[in-house]
Amino acid sequence: MTNQHAQPFRPWLLFSFTLLATFVLGSWLHPTGRSLWNSLDKATFLILNGSLTSLQDIPGWSAMWAFTNMRLFDVVAMLMMVSFLWTPGVTFPKSELRAGTVRFVVLLLFLLAVREGFHEVVHVCGWSRSGPSLVYEPCVRLSELYPGLQPKDSSHASFPGDHAAVSMLWAGFTLLTVRNRWSPMVVLLAVFLMLPRLVGGAHSLSDDLVGGAFVTLITLAIAAGTPLLRMVSDRLSEWVDPLIDRVIQLSPLINQASAESTEREPCQRDDAANEHEQRPAA
Repeated sequence: MTNQHAQPFRPWLLFSFTLLATFVLGSWLHPTGRSLWNSLDKATFLILNGSLTSLQDIPGWSAMWAFTNMRLFDVVAMLMMVSFLWTPGVTFPKSELRAGTVRFVVLLLFLLAVREGFHEVVHVCGWSRSGPSLVYEPCVRLSELYPGLQPKDSSHASFPGDHAAVSMLWAGFTLLTVRNRWSPMVVLLAVFLMLPRLVGGAHSLSDDLVGGAFVTLITLAIAAGTPLLRMVSDRLSEWVDPLIDRVIQLSPLINQASAESTEREPCQRDDAANEHEQRPAA
């Protein structure tokens, strides 16, 4: 398959995303910037985690955050993101849904590679740290309120925020692909998906907005500024598309629906033709 719309190098995007990633990480590494980030981390944690006490009169408030910190909710979050990709007109037109989905899967693999490389740097440089629930007091621990749900509310290696990186990458990919009336909802959903770990205390604000953002921005720099994402996804589509077509052909339900549609369509055309023949000429 020859791609007639190969993505060219876009140096300005490559440079812009890389520069922004460097600035964000640099602001955290500089002593003055680190002091500011630490203050923001503590204040954010005390407000968000403290809401489990201050807003406890709201029915289901703490239970909601306990559920969203479960491993099971990771699957729910991914389904929510994929639903945006698979709804025609929201991110891709109907004709590009399959190719767009493959592109997003490849983008997640890029993110994984960047994340693993950055984790090695974090380990070597000694940037790893414990999450805010193990550092600050007072702290409301969801794992003690709902032990049966086993929510994740602590981490001994919270930097960078991996969940935030995935959410921001999905939002960035969507907004770079298309901007329409669904864009505000994409941003709001990405923010919502970042909140559970912040409320529970497994991650701090800078884990997400510094560590997670750095991984996301470097991944987007490669994806949006170079042809690599399109090249890899197009090659993968060459292998995947025939398999998907084969599955569709072997599916009895799909074949039956297709056959019924084919049988109805000629009848509709015949009726229209007969009606046209029976009409008197003007």
